[in-house]
Amino acid sequence: MDEFAWGLPSSLPEKRQLRSIAVVAARFTGRGTQMALVAGEYEFTCSECDGDGSLQVIGTEGELVWDKCDECRGEGTVSYDELEAAEAIEVGRTPLRTPPTSDLHSSPLKDELDQWFGFLSDRQAESTPPANIMIGYAYGYAEAMLLADREEPAREKLDFMIRAAEEFKDHPGFPGPR
Repeated sequence: MDEFAWGLPSSLPEKRQLRSIAVVAARFTGRGTQMALVAGEYEFTCSECDGDGSLQVIGTEGELVWDKCDECRGEGTVSYDELEAAEAIEVGRTPLRTPPTSDLHSSPLKDELDQWFGFLSDRQAESTPPANIMIGYAYGYAEAMLLADREEPAREKLDFMIRAAEEFKDHPGFPGPR
């Protein structure tokens, strides 16, 4: 069981708290599995009382917002079973309490986004950080934008993914023109 301190001192400015939480989340999502942070609500278990709580991923840039434990309303440590979390939040799937984004948004842009993300995910072992980490971020951001019916920012992240895939253009299965 890995533990991550999500509750940060309230003396930190709000923007810095959000950035610090985002860094911790990005590190967690990049450990051993591919998980994209997408808009929705992630469940956790509070270390103070073993109660249920949630972590919100909201906003146009996928900001993370700490939500207190539903039971004790405390700001304890979020405890995750890494394998259980990896199974629950798989590549291209939204967090635990929201339906799959394919049920919420279906379009040619979403299909194209999924196609490029799948191709790049298959090449992850051939990529080096931070590029392979940024792909998950770009996908999560684009998916959140599609959920918010904002296609222009989603298209920008898709273009980023296409540029990242250029180094693999000679690879069989390359989704675009060679």
